[in-house]
Amino acid sequence: MADTRTGTPTAPGEPDAGRRLPEHVTTPLLTLITARSMDEDYAHVAQKRAVAGDARPRAVRSHWSSFLAIAALGVMAAVVAVQTDREAPANELSRAALVQQIDTRSDDVRALQADVARLTRFNASVASNSTRTQTDLGDVDARVRRAELTTGFSPVHGPGVRITVDNRPGDEVDGEVLDEDLATLVDGLFEAGAEAVAINDQRINALGGIRNTNRAVHVNGRPVNAPYVVSAIGDPRTLQARLVETYQGQQWFGRVNNFGFVYEAENVDDIRLPAAPERVLRDVIGLDAEPYGGPAQEGSSP
Repeated sequence: MADTRTGTPTAPGEPDAGRRLPEHVTTPLLTLITARSMDEDYAHVAQKRAVAGDARPRAVRSHWSSFLAIAALGVMAAVVAVQTDREAPANELSRAALVQQIDTRSDDVRALQADVARLTRFNASVASNSTRTQTDLGDVDARVRRAELTTGFSPVHGPGVRITVDNRPGDEVDGEVLDEDLATLVDGLFEAGAEAVAINDQRINALGGIRNTNRAVHVNGRPVNAPYVVSAIGDPRTLQARLVETYQGQQWFGRVNNFGFVYEAENVDDIRLPAAPERVLRDVIGLDAEPYGGPAQEGSSP
């Protein structure tokens, strides 16, 4: 046969193109399976309810349930809105209080930061002053040590000459070594370049002295006995030669020849001398001090 609309012949057994095809033929397979399974489930549930005698319309229950749910939600929203409206002033006050606290804390933090910066600058200044003070103290310590060395109030050691002096053998009066003899030798050694001198381990300095008490010789107020060991720290290569050239050295060697003193000298690589004993100053005061120990005031009369 031929198609009456197009005149196109159709094959035997082929359905008429003018007829409408069933829905299950034109619907996609996946959609058809899903729809039919859902319809069959609903039909099965409806059949069970009909057998059980539950003939109430389900749409009405669902409508009232939805209405009640919406009404409950509305009531809850209204309660929440009222509660929020009531709490708004309190919340605003709390917010203002928090803002004020934040501002106050910010001011405190800025003040603390300013204090930290000030203390940091102060610490840097103190550290700088401490460094300068330590430098000054180091200089003062060096000056004190040098002063102790030159004044004899510090033990010292170094190369030098050791001289042994003794009385003339067999003559207890005319051949005795007196304080003035030892003083002449010590003065000659200092003039020859000695830096430190001691007699029988008694250091000679400006506050000490050599003197006779009766027939005993005292150095720094302490008795010393013959033989007298005079130790002098200085250049051992030139100290003895320069001693002969000095005025006191010539006087000393003249006495040695006249009175027959025993005189022996030797160079020593390392001589150790003790410090001179300290003495309390009772009458000496500083130029800028009051006579009774107080500091002199500016403008006061001497």
